[in-house]
Order: sequence, then C-alpha cells, then structure tokens
Amino acid sequence: MMGLFEKKQKNEESKATRVFRIFLWKLFKKTRFRERIARANRWAEQHKGRTAAMTIGSLLVMLVIGSLMIFTEENEPQGNVIDGIAVVNPMFQGLQQIQDNKAYQLSQVESLTMRGKALKHELDSLIRIPLKSHDDSLQIIIKHRQLELIVNNLENR
Repeated sequence: MMGLFEKKQKNEESKATRVFRIFLWKLFKKTRFRERIARANRWAEQHKGRTAAMTIGSLLVMLVIGSLMIFTEENEPQGNVIDGIAVVNPMFQGLQQIQDNKAYQLSQVESLTMRGKALKHELDSLIRIPLKSHDDSLQIIIKHRQLELIVNNLENR
C-alpha cells in the first residue's frame, strides 16, 4: 500500500516530467528540428557520395588535429612530469602516517590484551587462595577494577 506521501511524491515526479515534456515539445516546435533533420536526411540520400566524402573528410581533420595535439604535448619539457609527481608525495606520506598509526594502535591493543590476560591470571590465583588476608582482598579489588577498565577499553575500540 502506498502512503499519502509516496502518492504525492509520485504525482510531483509525473508533474515534473510533464512540464519537461511540454518544454521540449515547444522547443522542438519553435526550432523545427524535425523538419530540418528530415530535410538533411533527404539531401544525404540524394547525395551519397558527397555525404561519405564530408564524413570521411571531417574524421580525417579530427585525426590530424588530434595527432598534432599529441605531438605538441610530447615536446613539453620533462620537468612538468616530475613536478606532478612531487605533488603526489604528501599523499604517500599521509598514507604512510595512517599505516604507522594503525600499527601503533594494533600494538596498543595487543599490549592491553596481554596485560588483561596477566591480570586475569593473577586475579584467578588470588581468588583461589583459601584464607585471604586484608592485602589479598585489596589486591583482588584493585586487579578486578584494572581488568574491568581494560575490558571496557578494548570493547570501545
């Protein structure tokens, strides 16, 4: 089922299409493109040799102009190519910096993971002690909070 908004949007699109079609129809009628195209096609059918010669001639002129443009571009000094490469150098430095930052972040995550594993091992060994002293209880609380901070930090990455 179409909602009211979707129907309205569809109608607006069709109105825009209608307005565009009317505009094109008026433009074609005013400039008489159809008549001109039909007249050019009739002339081309009557003068096939001239049409072929004009087509081939215009293609050859474009080929010559394109060739001249290519040959004149090769005569430019080589310094322009080196200048263009020099502009790209900061981008490569930026990419290298991004890769270095990723490697640093990965090493930080690995060190946090290793620290968390060590804390968990220490915490497990402290919890296994049957008779705990006050210092043991404090160490359990401290290591547990440190482990929570590490876990939260790793989850937020």
